[in-house]
Amino acid sequence: ANLATNNENFKAIARAGGIEVVVAGMVAHRSISGVQQSGCAALGNLASNNDANRTAIAKAGGVEAVVAGMEAHRVIAEVQQWGSWALGFLASNVEHVPASVRARGIEAVVAA
Repeated sequence: ANLATNNENFKAIARAGGIEVVVAGMVAHRSISGVQQSGCAALGNLASNNDANRTAIAKAGGVEAVVAGMEAHRVIAEVQQWGSWALGFLASNVEHVPASVRARGIEAVVAA
C-alpha cells in the first residue's frame, strides 16, 4: 500500500526520517533498477504538494539520488518515468541543489 497519499502522511513520513531512508537506499543500491524506480516514486509522492518535503528532499541529497538513478538506468523506462515525475515536483525548490546537479537533472529528463 502507498502511505504517501495525503499531506498528513507526507508530514509523518518526513518526521520519521523516511526521506533520508529512501535517499540512503537509492544511494546504497544504485545498480538495482527496482530500488531506483520505487525510490523515485516515493520521493515524487512526498514532494507533491508539500513544500517542506521538497526542501527536505533537496537537503537530503534526493535530487542527486534521482538524477544518479536515471543516469545508471537509462534504458529502464520505469526509472526514467518516475525519475522525471519526481524531478518535476522537485524543480520548484532547487535552491539547496548544486548547479551541477541541476544541469545533470535537466540532461537526464531530456535523455529520458
